[in-house]
Amino acid sequence: MEIQSIGPNSHQKLPYHLFQGTNTKAPILVIYHGWAGSTVGYYDLAEELQELGYTVVLPDIVHHDSRGTIENYFDVSTRQHMFWGTVFQTIDEFDMLIADLKVNKKDVLVIGSSMGGFIANSIFAKNAEIQGLVNVNGSGAFVITDDFFRKTDGRGELSGKERAVLETYDPICYAYSGKPVLLMHGDSDQTNDISGQYAYYAYCSSPDVTFDIYNEVDHQFTVDMVDGLKSWLSENFN
Repeated sequence: MEIQSIGPNSHQKLPYHLFQGTNTKAPILVIYHGWAGSTVGYYDLAEELQELGYTVVLPDIVHHDSRGTIENYFDVSTRQHMFWGTVFQTIDEFDMLIADLKVNKKDVLVIGSSMGGFIANSIFAKNAEIQGLVNVNGSGAFVITDDFFRKTDGRGELSGKERAVLETYDPICYAYSGKPVLLMHGDSDQTNDISGQYAYYAYCSSPDVTFDIYNEVDHQFTVDMVDGLKSWLSENFN
């Protein structure tokens, strides 16, 4: 397994930032950030994981970083109209990213925080070869989480057409591959309700799926969560 290029790659079809590790037997960690986040915000985590030997890839997500920005990510109308489209496009681009990296899906483990957790969970569900998944404060049950978003915003229920689109990407609409999964969520998350993680955990119903809930934690990727991620990787892939 060999990755050709090192460092930020703006010349690729899909720009990404690559931190080359030394352990060629460890999975390549592809990490997706959250809505309104940035790849730069994950440099510290990528460097910590690189020091442990892992190769880490931070893709630039559409409407973020080098791929354009949105004036106000937290405008309610903007979020309602662009959040799911951003998630879906990033999921659809995974095959292109793998081609750009010149690696096999079986060599990859996907990680995501917040919106990135949605993305990583769906990619994992749709690609049975992938080695594992870490979902931090995201969701593995898109229809359930969209219902939470709609109730929070005071909107009506999904139309049949909208539901059909969501189910095309919804992880619980795909057979669980049996690969290791780590779900992490703050029990006081006000931004993204924990119910989507509970639903995916119940759906998989496997000892290979770990669900760690962090007390009195809001929508944050805390130091304790990073430590939990490192421990889980060490236990499952070293």
